[in-house]
Parts: sequence; C-alpha cells; structure tokens
Amino acid sequence: MNEINYLLAVMLVMTVSTYITRLTPFLLFGKGQESALLNYISKSTPPMVMTILVIYMLKEVEYLTFEIVYTFIALLVTTGLHIYKRNALLSIVSGTIVYMFFVQT
Repeated sequence: MNEINYLLAVMLVMTVSTYITRLTPFLLFGKGQESALLNYISKSTPPMVMTILVIYMLKEVEYLTFEIVYTFIALLVTTGLHIYKRNALLSIVSGTIVYMFFVQT
C-alpha cells in the first residue's frame, strides 16, 4: 500500500469514527428526554477530574524538600478559588500559575 492510500485510509477511519461518536448520543437519548445517568455523570465528573489531578500532582512531590511549600500554596490557591468562584477552569489555571511562579523563581 503506498503512502497516499494509507493516508486516505487513515482519514476515512478518522472521519467515520468522529461521525459515529457525534451521532451516538442523539441515537441513545431522544429529544427532550432527561436521563438520570447523564445528570449523574455531568455532576460527578468535575470533582472526579479534580481529584485525579490532585493525586497526580501530589504523587511526584518530594516531601522532604521545600517544594512541598510551593505545592501546598498552589493547592490552597486552587481550592480557595474553587470554593469562592465555583469555576474549575479559573481555579486550575490560577493554581498552575502560582505553582509555576514559585518553581521558576
């Protein structure tokens, strides 16, 4: 198979996959139907993602160095902003900026 055919096959598979993933929710959930499962997923996904990010962040910290101070300051900023504003994007970005500021200076 030459390069052009390979690229065309890859694009075809990507196109079909994208179309199927976009079409599936409309086929599974009819118009105007409230789904208890979707409501549960939409409410529980952000806390699960935040928990995974915190665990991932804390697993690499060297607790016997001064890095732990930077980490907990960034964690406090993230938590405080999330409680205050209820905006996950704002809190994650702000905590990341604070942590990067401490690490880079």
